Amino acid sequence: MGISKTRAKRVSVTACLALSASAVAHAESNKLSPNQPARQENNGVSYWMDNTFASKKVHVLSIDLTNPKISIRASASSERGMTPSDFSRKSGAVAVINGDFFDAAQQTIGLAVGLGETWPKTADTKEWSFLACDDKNDCLIDPYNSVSAVRPAWTSVVGGWQILIDPEFQWSPPNDTECGPFCTTEHPRTAIGLNADRTVMWWIMVEGRQPRLSGLTLSDTAKILKRLGAQWALNLDGGGSSGLIFNGVRMNSRPSAEPQERRVANCLAVVPRP
Repeated sequence: MGISKTRAKRVSVTACLALSASAVAHAESNKLSPNQPARQENNGVSYWMDNTFASKKVHVLSIDLTNPKISIRASASSERGMTPSDFSRKSGAVAVINGDFFDAAQQTIGLAVGLGETWPKTADTKEWSFLACDDKNDCLIDPYNSVSAVRPAWTSVVGGWQILIDPEFQWSPPNDTECGPFCTTEHPRTAIGLNADRTVMWWIMVEGRQPRLSGLTLSDTAKILKRLGAQWALNLDGGGSSGLIFNGVRMNSRPSAEPQERRVANCLAVVPRP
């Protein structure tokens, strides 16, 4: 399935504006552990480093959504502006990843729901998509070019741009070219995916803006998720916002020009069930 020029151009206006605005977000110190095991497990959550691209550094989290000991949780509106590490500590999370693109006021660009409450001034649009989960870990990724109302059962929603994979489409290098610098430039990236029966969720966090680590294009990000087995995938905010916390430790190194952890609008977490 191809991409229309309209679809490609949206990122240059909306997503790039969001990235520029989010760059002014405040930051705070958070040191990276120097001795991280190659693979870790915790209650149906597995962490490892992907080897699709030998010269890149890509963190992967696989989440078993059928595991009764864990649930998916997104930031509430009252929790906006926290770093992923802060949100991890507050929520007691097994894992945390950064969420939606946001503006200078740390308002999400896309639809956001946390603890079952819709964030004020947020709604779905044709240009934006989202991941939504209920309290039973029944999760879905909103299709491209659709406008969806919030379902009462949804307890967590995090928005993003661009749909990278759906059953009839995979973002590819020609789509990067049509999109422009946001997609063709190798950036730090954060993205999520679901398998066909939506029993497994993947998070990937691509390091970049470091002396020997530039990041990935959007099409290469999609390639990793496809290789993992994703039938649905969505790009979240990236760049200096990208952050992955597992077992209370930040797994990714920061961009060289921004060593401190950035405050973000919202986060997505895996938390233990009470």
